Parts: sequence; C-alpha cells; structure tokens
Amino acid sequence: MAQLTNSRVVAALGGRGSQTLGHETNLARAPLWDVRARPVQLELIAPSVLYGRQFRQVAWQPRTVADQRLLAELTTQYLREGRPPGRRVKFSLGAAARLIGHESLGGETRRLVRGSLGRLRSVTVESALRAPDGHEETLLWGLLDRAFITTRGGGQGWVTLSEEIAQLLQAGSVTFLHAPTWDAITAADSVAGRLWTFLEAESLREPRRYSLFAGPPKGLSEERNLPAVAELLRLDHWSERWRVAQRVRQACLVLTRHDLRYQADLVKSRTQGMWRLEVARNPRVTMPTSGLPQAVLAAWRRTYQGQLPSPRQTEAIQEVLTRRPLEWVAAQLSNGDGDALRRLLAADTSLSRTRLESAAVAEAAWAEEKAAEATTLEPIGAILRRLAHPE
Repeated sequence: MAQLTNSRVVAALGGRGSQTLGHETNLARAPLWDVRARPVQLELIAPSVLYGRQFRQVAWQPRTVADQRLLAELTTQYLREGRPPGRRVKFSLGAAARLIGHESLGGETRRLVRGSLGRLRSVTVESALRAPDGHEETLLWGLLDRAFITTRGGGQGWVTLSEEIAQLLQAGSVTFLHAPTWDAITAADSVAGRLWTFLEAESLREPRRYSLFAGPPKGLSEERNLPAVAELLRLDHWSERWRVAQRVRQACLVLTRHDLRYQADLVKSRTQGMWRLEVARNPRVTMPTSGLPQAVLAAWRRTYQGQLPSPRQTEAIQEVLTRRPLEWVAAQLSNGDGDALRRLLAADTSLSRTRLESAAVAEAAWAEEKAAEATTLEPIGAILRRLAHPE
C-alpha cells in the first residue's frame, strides 16, 4: 500500500459526521479477528505469514469482528484528532456499546465493552523482521497499552493506542472503510464482513487470486506474502476443507450482494483439496450510501437483507427520526416479518394520533376545571364591599 501523508489521511476521513473509517492496513490483512468468541486457547497459535515474514500470536484472548470494528473507530478518532499526545483516545460507553451490537446501556453492556477492550489489550503479536544489514530481529507488540472506563458523567472512557499502531497510522498505513457498508455486510454475515475489510486493504487494480488454504499451487497472485483465506477468516481449524469452501462461497455471495463493486468467486483448483478465491473490483461502480444512523441501517438490513433503502424510503425514515428515538425506530424496523417500513410509519402515525388525542383530552379537562372554578369564585365587587364593611 502506498504511504499517505497525514494531511491526505485527515482529508480523506472527513469531519466528525463522516461515515469513513481509518483502519490500520496491517490489521485488516492479519489473521487476528475471529468471527465469534471461542474458548481461550492456551497453546501457541500456529505461525502465519504477513509480507513473507512469520507472524505469530503468542498470547491472546480470541477477538471478534466486533472488537475489530471498535478498534477501527478508535484509530479513526485518533487520526481525526490530529494524533493527540500520549496516543490517548476518548470514547463514550454508549457509542462503544452500539459498535459491538448492543443498543441499551446497563451493567451487562458495560461488562461486554470491558470484555472487548480487554481482548484488544491482551493480544501479543510476535513479528519476524529483517534488519537492513540482513540479520533477523523479533518484535513483540500489541494493540492497546491501556484502557479506562467510568460510569460517571454518562459513561466515558479512554484507551491508549500502542506505540507501534500509532507509528503505523502516522506513517500513512491506513485503509479507508465505508462504515455503513461494513456494518450492513457484517449484520448479514460476519465472515463476509471480515473478508470485505481484507479486500478493501488490497489495491485490486487488476483481478487477483488468493489461495483458500496454506501452500497454494504455483501461479497464484499471493504466494505466502499474505495469510491464506481460511487462516485470515479463522476457519482453518475446521476438519473438512469442503465445508470451509462452502462457507467462504456463501460469504462471497453476501459480500457481492451488498457491495456491487466486487466480483468474488471460489474456484476449485486442480490440486486435490485446494480452492482459489478470484476477486475483481470495479472502480466505476460507486459504493452505496444511506445517510441513516448505523443502528437503523443494521435493523433495516436484518429485515430486507440485500435491498438498500431507496432515497424516498431514507427520507421517510429520517423524518420519523426527528420525532422518535433512534432505538425505537430500529426496533420497529427489525420487529418481525413483513413490510417493516410500513409498520414503522403506521406505528409513528398511531403514536402521534394517540398523543394528539391525549393532549385534546387534557386540554378539555383543563378548560372544564377552569370553568368550574369561575362559577364558584366570589365576584370581586362583593369581596371589596365585604372588606370595606366588615361585620
């Protein structure tokens, strides 16, 4: 990846309301993220390869794609804030909870956010390096130096990015990701979401081929410069290779349905037990945008799958959001089968009508009360005469 200047990175990310994320490129390409949490593994993880060098996790708790999403938000904020001293990034507990898929705050949500930060903090990676004079070096590093959460003031926290991650970001090792697209793909298929972030880190100026399993046959574009696709997606522990191939093919279908720029297919190789992933990206196809909050868009995608909201549908949802809480709108869109948008608009209309009727009833009761008070009040003239001529 070509290194970008810091000014170009900040410009590409846009302002605070932008939907662009800045993900450190090596982390998008490394086999660090599990689709789902698994029991903690105490043995050393088998070495993988990144840019032709051994890449091994030597201590860890299994991290999920939700942890990856949270880290991407933290690295984005670090870049937008101009790389603050001490590598410290602040965040709200509510925002962190939404990123890992939980809408409401509470003790359980705080525990889940702490768990995510703990997993990010726990990783230790061993990288094999080659010095300019040719001798081998080994670097042990992590993602976060420390993390802090408090329930005071609405639930705030901060993390300190590791020096290695900060240096990579400062050097322009950044992959730009469209947050709504990532969230929509992951909501439909977490394996597809993980694969999408990897492909976004690749240049793909020309169609490329990747081996599904380690030890690819000759002729593939990537000969162990990158992890095999099964390693990357943390599916290489499956006992039957054809099941891995079937799962990755399913992920390709979801990915290409949500992001029309991509063509991706898994092809059987002549070598027994081997497949290759063939990928092409069309730069002339624009990425779909919605203009809706991530939680609302995720709820929409759970109901409508590959169908994005049209501009008119987006406008209708945005209008409802001016009157109703985000959580309420998301719940209506994902509550059951059928026409979720029609259900949302009907619920909004019913709630508005109920509130108007309640207001009319309250106003009529108030008017009746005031009229009753007026009939029982002593006329002011009588009060003055009584005061002037007390008995």
